[in-house]
Amino acid sequence: MKLLYILPEYLPDSGGGIITFYGQLLPALVDAGYTVKVLVCNHQTLDKPSLTLNGVEIEYLKSSYVEEARLGCRKFDKPTFWTFLPLAWGAFSQADGGEGYDIVEATDWLMLYMPWVVSERKARVVVSLHGSNGQVDWFSNPNKSTPDGDWVRLTEVATLGLADAIHANSRSNAQFWETKIHKPIRVIPPILEFSEMASPVMRGSRGLVVGRLQNWKGAEVLCQALEEFSDIEIEWVGSDTQWGNAETANEFLKKNYPSIFGSKLTWLGATDYKNTLNKMQAAAFVVVPSTWDVFNLTAAEAMALGSVVICSRNAGAEMLIEDGINGFLFDPAYPSQLADCIRKVTNLSFEEKKAIGRRAHASVESKMGKASILDALKESYATALNCRDFSGDEWLFSLLHPNRSNNAKPIASGGIINRVLKKLGG
Repeated sequence: MKLLYILPEYLPDSGGGIITFYGQLLPALVDAGYTVKVLVCNHQTLDKPSLTLNGVEIEYLKSSYVEEARLGCRKFDKPTFWTFLPLAWGAFSQADGGEGYDIVEATDWLMLYMPWVVSERKARVVVSLHGSNGQVDWFSNPNKSTPDGDWVRLTEVATLGLADAIHANSRSNAQFWETKIHKPIRVIPPILEFSEMASPVMRGSRGLVVGRLQNWKGAEVLCQALEEFSDIEIEWVGSDTQWGNAETANEFLKKNYPSIFGSKLTWLGATDYKNTLNKMQAAAFVVVPSTWDVFNLTAAEAMALGSVVICSRNAGAEMLIEDGINGFLFDPAYPSQLADCIRKVTNLSFEEKKAIGRRAHASVESKMGKASILDALKESYATALNCRDFSGDEWLFSLLHPNRSNNAKPIASGGIINRVLKKLGG
């Protein structure tokens, strides 16, 4: 079977959760006998030379295809559409609509899937949900919406259900979209394989959070929970981000939680992967305070290391945890629940923490092992291949396709693109 993946990032570049997800999955598919190619589509990697890594052929989107698509995208006066649809249509053209492939899989992020689901099929189309542009806009700005974000969300709801199959890496994100598009979504978690649980150690006294310092990652929830303590210290590892339009998360938290941020909660900035794993293994406990998270691989990694994890019920990784058995769960709408979990964990004996850690490791091993993930994916692809012929959707194709005959005045591209990328953390 020949598989083509339309992704915003891939190895050997560094990046976020999408690289982590596919960096494990695609070499495993090659080992299983599939022919695998990735077309990387983002503004930062245009025109890079092709390469092969671990049996995966990697090609980069060419700027000529993006510029050709941009000429026809003048009708889009919404910043997100103008920024990302030329990438999506450029990829569709460069890959000849999937000619010669059995399955084309594209992400919701950067709207890369949209041309494939509205156009006439040359291959079966799978959409992989990793956090859409509409979701990121919504959860980044919970107190307001914008016409741009509203149009993106409306288009996502209209187009996602046209795919031959849809995958989500967490139960909560699958349920989120099922209520909106009324179509079943298969949950396929990331592959995570640690050969064995780290040797139990006497861990330090400080808790740890790993993730971008960001509003939806729950920084404010954690600060509010820590107001109930005088003797708890937690470190936060991860890069700073914008908090609204005027300030960074670091600046916001310093201003609004001066007695917490910098003392009870210490921000360390970003560090490399090896140091992060070492800090997770040495931490007294790991907290995932997210108000929203599609999955949060940090929670699973910490569990695989045998750490005691306190996880928000709004993070997709909650599906790995039985409260009080192999970790602890709380509702981020109530910071006092997080405070209660911290009290419970700090009162556990060393033996109790070891037992929870062993059960956490076993849970990750059973739910995120390579064999079970590949079996689920093969079954989904086989089902997609048997889908009925589909010629696209004329109305949505007309809406989204670059229309060269349209006389709308083009908006200035450079400044708009930079502002959108900055807003989304790109």
